[in-house]
Amino acid sequence: MKNPEKTETKASFAREHDMTVGEIGAANLRIQCRGINVYYGEKHAIHNVSLDIGRNEVIALIGPSGCGKSTFLRCLNRMNDTIVGCRVSGEITLDGQNIYDSNLDVVPLRAQVGMVFQKPNPFPKSIFENVAYGPRIHGLVASKAELEEIVEGSLRRAGLWDEVKDYLLHPGTGLSGGQQQRLCIARTIAVNPEVILMDEPCSALDPIATAKIEQLIDELRNHYTIAIVTHSMQQAARVSQRTAYFHLGKLIEVGDTAQIFTNPKHQLTEDYITGRFG
Repeated sequence: MKNPEKTETKASFAREHDMTVGEIGAANLRIQCRGINVYYGEKHAIHNVSLDIGRNEVIALIGPSGCGKSTFLRCLNRMNDTIVGCRVSGEITLDGQNIYDSNLDVVPLRAQVGMVFQKPNPFPKSIFENVAYGPRIHGLVASKAELEEIVEGSLRRAGLWDEVKDYLLHPGTGLSGGQQQRLCIARTIAVNPEVILMDEPCSALDPIATAKIEQLIDELRNHYTIAIVTHSMQQAARVSQRTAYFHLGKLIEVGDTAQIFTNPKHQLTEDYITGRFG
């Protein structure tokens, strides 16, 4: 049974402090979201979400299935633009620039804010061509030697080089699931992004492959800002510095991961963390 006094204390805290922004100092701010609403036709999927994301941090988005985590994540590189009937309002800035500015070209935006999906989706090309594709189409290389350097560097950063260096001309689809996901991460970082979005990147992987991806996320944080949607609270606790809890399309609370998991300020967060629902 809930403690009424604790519930009121949490409600009072919510009134006195804005727990649904998680403001970050200007020097460390990379992405700022204010008043984000997402509609699929008449359905209101995301309700007035405001959230700050800092440089070189991993922020985990957690919550029950269907709570809006992935929908919100796709707002950060305008992937929702590709969904018929989807409408987004509010403002999202990346390093101070509004990414929903009508004059903004979404192609370089999606290179700057790369995405790794739930299921590994390598191109039906060689391992080398999977990684080389992005730098080629974005005009990032001037020579074959430069391209080879980018491919090797991206595979190394993704922790895959030693496993595939002798098989670069083999199909990427022939790799194991965990290797395919790391190939997709290499493909993402080959175009030199600033932010990496990950939508449940380990949900289709076995525990060993998952551990490798989690270790990789920790290493990538030194170079990138990472936002990860995960259905696993244990994974969020392992890989993130900050955690945001979503419920029914609303951002309920955001804070340091340790605080969210040990001393949440909102009763809804506590109920989810302790397994009362979700």
